[in-house]
Amino acid sequence: MTNRSILYILPLFTYFSAFCQEVDFLNGDGALAIGTQSNRTGWITLADVDNDGDLDALVANGRHWAEQNYIYFNDGTGNFKSGQLLGKMLDASYCIKAADLNNDGYQDILVANDKIPNTIYFGDSIWSFEKSVNIGNLKSPTRHVETADVDNDGYMDVIFSNRRSKNEIWFNDGKGHFDQCIYFGDDESETTMTVATDVDGNIDLITAERSGNNKVFFNKGNRYFSRTIPFGEEGLACRSVAVADINDDGNLDIVVGNLGAPNRIYLGNTAMDFKESIAFGDSSATNSIALSDLNNDGIIDIIEGNSGTPNRVFIGNGNHLFTIKYLREDLGDDTYHIEIGDLNNDGFLDIVEANSEAWNLYYFTVQKE
Repeated sequence: MTNRSILYILPLFTYFSAFCQEVDFLNGDGALAIGTQSNRTGWITLADVDNDGDLDALVANGRHWAEQNYIYFNDGTGNFKSGQLLGKMLDASYCIKAADLNNDGYQDILVANDKIPNTIYFGDSIWSFEKSVNIGNLKSPTRHVETADVDNDGYMDVIFSNRRSKNEIWFNDGKGHFDQCIYFGDDESETTMTVATDVDGNIDLITAERSGNNKVFFNKGNRYFSRTIPFGEEGLACRSVAVADINDDGNLDIVVGNLGAPNRIYLGNTAMDFKESIAFGDSSATNSIALSDLNNDGIIDIIEGNSGTPNRVFIGNGNHLFTIKYLREDLGDDTYHIEIGDLNNDGFLDIVEANSEAWNLYYFTVQKE
């Protein structure tokens, strides 16, 4: 693996191109929060579960311990002043996602749990989510769930990332039934999450591993993964992985968040080996990485969700140069996940923090005057 020097970080007041818009991230000193509980939140997903045209918030709580999961409804202005419980039981939940799994026009909700059954809650016209089924191996130590059409049959399949257990792909028959499964990884893998993306023509899988190398599983089709390549350093504890073309060369790059080492960008190339990498920033306690164009300049920005240190945004300036901005420099919460979405429909993507034992905060992205 070729390691290059840490990215140059420009000072806060740096030159922006003519097309760039300078932005701030406004929280209102804690006023923008999704609920007021201080649960052990592991994940927040934004999705329009009530089909009213705005993004609602699905909150997974507990991790190793039993807590209540929630749905909070967006009022259309980016405020969450109503909500409801998800499920009648308290769960040890790490991750939550939404997708229309049975093709009825309503969003269904998937919850990934630690050593208790993972669950699908089926959506309906009144958002009751009363109908539910278990999915996957009943006592897998699941850390993450992803949805993607892995076998290219037009239906969303379900991918579970498990710690110290093989990962699972459950195939959808189009009606929300999942009776067929294949496994990837091995029993000793400590997979913290999996991203499904098209690296070479099919939906491939990229994993973050808490120990051992991260991996890319190349999908040959027909539910067969033809080869696997490792990337990253074996001794690092990787907690998060995200994919985008960071340097605009036509190849997807992989960005990882690490514990105990700086975060890195693994550069894609035509060989798709991800051997060349660049470290960025100085954080060594990142639980979550998110990628998005926050200031609408056509350049990907990187958002860090950190543990014990302030969360940061790396505003991309091109050529692997970034400007660092803090979300709340006075806070060092234990952020487990960063979610991105336009909460107030103003054309700028906003940032949501899933915090453990602290309020889940969100930040409006606004253009600086």
